[in-house]
Amino acid sequence: MHSPILRYCAALALLSAHVCCQDAPAKNHSATTSFTRGSKEAKLSPDQEHGLRLLRAAEAEAAGLEPDMRAFVIWRVAHAYTRVDPRKTDKLSVDAFAATQAIHDPPEGDYCVAVGSAGDIKSWIQQQVLYEMVHKDKPDEVEPLLPQATAPVRDQITSELVRYYESKKDLSRAEALLSQLADSDRYPFGPAADLISALGPEQSGERTAVFNQALSNYEQHAKQSSFGGDDIGTFIERTWKSVHPSLALEAIGKVLEAAKDQQSESRYSMSSAKGSVVLNSGYDLRLFQLLPVLQELDKDKAEALLRERSEVAEQLKTYPNGMQSLRGDNASVSFGVTDGGHSLAGPVAQQQVEAQLQDRIKEILKKADTDPAVALASALGLPVHGGFQGSPRANALLQIAEKTTKKKPSVSKSALDEVSGLQDQLTPKEIPDVGKLPELYLALGDTEGAKKALKILISAAGKLYEHDQDADDPNRSFKGAWPSTDLWRKCVQEAAKISPILPEEIIAELPDPEIAAFEKVAYGAALAGGTGMDATILIADCRKNGVASYRVSF
Repeated sequence: MHSPILRYCAALALLSAHVCCQDAPAKNHSATTSFTRGSKEAKLSPDQEHGLRLLRAAEAEAAGLEPDMRAFVIWRVAHAYTRVDPRKTDKLSVDAFAATQAIHDPPEGDYCVAVGSAGDIKSWIQQQVLYEMVHKDKPDEVEPLLPQATAPVRDQITSELVRYYESKKDLSRAEALLSQLADSDRYPFGPAADLISALGPEQSGERTAVFNQALSNYEQHAKQSSFGGDDIGTFIERTWKSVHPSLALEAIGKVLEAAKDQQSESRYSMSSAKGSVVLNSGYDLRLFQLLPVLQELDKDKAEALLRERSEVAEQLKTYPNGMQSLRGDNASVSFGVTDGGHSLAGPVAQQQVEAQLQDRIKEILKKADTDPAVALASALGLPVHGGFQGSPRANALLQIAEKTTKKKPSVSKSALDEVSGLQDQLTPKEIPDVGKLPELYLALGDTEGAKKALKILISAAGKLYEHDQDADDPNRSFKGAWPSTDLWRKCVQEAAKISPILPEEIIAELPDPEIAAFEKVAYGAALAGGTGMDATILIADCRKNGVASYRVSF
């Protein structure tokens, strides 16, 4: 960042520290302030007053930040008001959207700034604001803002509006919005299939029009198409019975022809709770997906294709309904791809090991309901490393601690102590797992344990910060969404539950004034009560070898 930003953040640190010192809640301070929520007047506690002063200061001073930081801080402040003043949340969310207009568009082709990631903070904030407005039943306020959004966000939110109007049975409006995406390379095949399903048999003309629109879009962008849960193949699977058989056959033929033309050395895997399938090409994957439909429409053609591709035929013996067999009762299907010459056996085997590990953890947690001590002993036998989603042992111990807080506090405390002892063994990827430690100690009434756990978190956040700043391979995501920033946020919010002094001490010692600015908002939010499941953020770690991300609530 430029030096003026650093000077601003340092000034903000002094300003907020001054506010904290002047306004720190005292035990004998019982005065309250009222505010209006809708038609009801509510009283604010001294802590809430303190938090709101911090938030107002951050909001007022955000104008001095660079555009990306300004939009992000305003958005964070907006959600801090969620519980105390929802109307303020709505206003500031729109202000955050407006602030994104000054952010430069990210360079094309950089995987660190993919839309929806924390790299493209401009699109990310716009997407969050507009998505929330849609789901607050405010579509009429969303549509006027769409022209100001980035092109990818316009397409994504238009797709969301299609889903919204479908759910409200306003099918003509949904169809009109869908037609705006007819030429988009992000055509929403899932909502299009939903719309066809929602249209009744008497609306066969509209069904056919939507089907043709989706097929035409696929033909335009076939070379850029990918496999996934809502692709053209799934669209055909879901809608072929709703259109004339000749049209469904035409669609299958075009998809198979395009897949054959795009033959490569890649191999594909699909896996779910029902099993896994590995195929040698995208064409084979499409056959596996669409042959069950083709058998219903043209059995001779289907059998001829099966004779040509014996591997697909073998897979269909095990999974006769193709992808539907893998989905089962709404089971999710994950897709994998690897370049030619690289075996999929390793990744598939790894997925199976992970699935077995998750099943083992589920059994241990089930045991915690009937015999907590045995569950604890079993959890200690889990590996510290090796889970796709963090440390298996730490995750299991934390869940046991949470389940046994009331009925077996001694087991809960033992589990927490064991997690505390793992801190030095955890990798940067696994460190965020320990974020609930102070909260769980407090649930046991163990304030001293919570303080010790907080020190562990602060130390862990420092390690993450060093990793985020790695000179050889730094995290190129937006700093407000770094794993270290997020863990310090948890530190500040958990510290606020222990003592009003601790958050200020943590913020004052942060090595980065920009992150300190974010954490003051977190502290204000904790005091004001605007925390919890009110908003989510995508925490991202983008390196030379790819991107890792996860969502958290705050």
